[in-house]
Amino acid sequence: MRRAVLLVCAALGVCAGLCIWFARGLPDFRGNLLLNLAPELLTMMVTLLVIQPILTRLEEDRVREHLRLDYPSFCEKVAQSGDIICVLDTFSYLISGGTASRFAEAARSAIGRGATVRIMLLDPDSLAAQQRSHELSADVRHEILRNLRDLRRLEARLPPAHREQLQVRVYAAAPSIQLYRCGERMMVSFYPVDRLSGEGQQLEVRITTPLGSFASERFAELWSSGRPVNELLAKQVQLMDDEAVGEAMWLEYVQSDGTLYLSDRRLVVELARRRDRPVRVRLGGRADQVFELEIIGVAEEPLLRRLSAAYAEKYEADADVFVRLQAVRHGIIDAASGGLESDGDGALSGA
Repeated sequence: MRRAVLLVCAALGVCAGLCIWFARGLPDFRGNLLLNLAPELLTMMVTLLVIQPILTRLEEDRVREHLRLDYPSFCEKVAQSGDIICVLDTFSYLISGGTASRFAEAARSAIGRGATVRIMLLDPDSLAAQQRSHELSADVRHEILRNLRDLRRLEARLPPAHREQLQVRVYAAAPSIQLYRCGERMMVSFYPVDRLSGEGQQLEVRITTPLGSFASERFAELWSSGRPVNELLAKQVQLMDDEAVGEAMWLEYVQSDGTLYLSDRRLVVELARRRDRPVRVRLGGRADQVFELEIIGVAEEPLLRRLSAAYAEKYEADADVFVRLQAVRHGIIDAASGGLESDGDGALSGA
């Protein structure tokens, strides 16, 4: 496009030069030339300095409508950006669909330029996720977990110094808007009942417009109340030896009936090493969250199968060793009374 514009300008310049060249012999040529050029130059200056900026601002503030969300186009904008990039959705095919590798490459490029990428997805175990699954007749929880695994792999491929620039959180509130922001412009839509939000009409606006300001404020509210994805995918555990507390470990887990089950062979090794005495851990770095470890044996084969299935759904990996966290009680006082709460329906949960 730039080359075509330059060629047109060059052609017009040559034509104007030829016209002036052939007209140079006319009477009073210089005076007529200056008389005609002066108002043209004045008009051009007014157009460039006054009218054009006004028209450009009006064009930028105009709401543009799109039939659907164009993921490849958004990836191109991300790849060229060095500003903030935000995504707010229940789950997104941008992250795990056909454009997954393209988005990952674009995000790495933007982060390399100093951009911050903030992504908010719906909490897969929230009531809002269950409601959205019912509206779409689809497994929203499965899609969210797939997004989170892909984002985890993307973070692992980033240089350690740049990993803080990829920030992922989950929110549990009912989804109200979808937002895809790159720099000063964003795509906004509202959730239809019977189809994905990305397949519905999109409104492209600047962040300075009323709709853009509303969407940005909504994103900021959810971001401040959301929880980091690491809390969803792992629990902080510290082994205890008498009064000493070991280093913090982030371990993968599943949950059932308010009980946590960790899957990590280091805990099994510790249980074998201290088989003559209980092994205790501190959860989340809190002194009132102390639990004893108990390995799940062959006598609980049905539970073990359910835990393995939940783990495979959550992490897309196999696990055959699980350790139960039993609350430590001191007399009639439960030192972990403020600990794990039931998920409400007693069902097996991957979170």
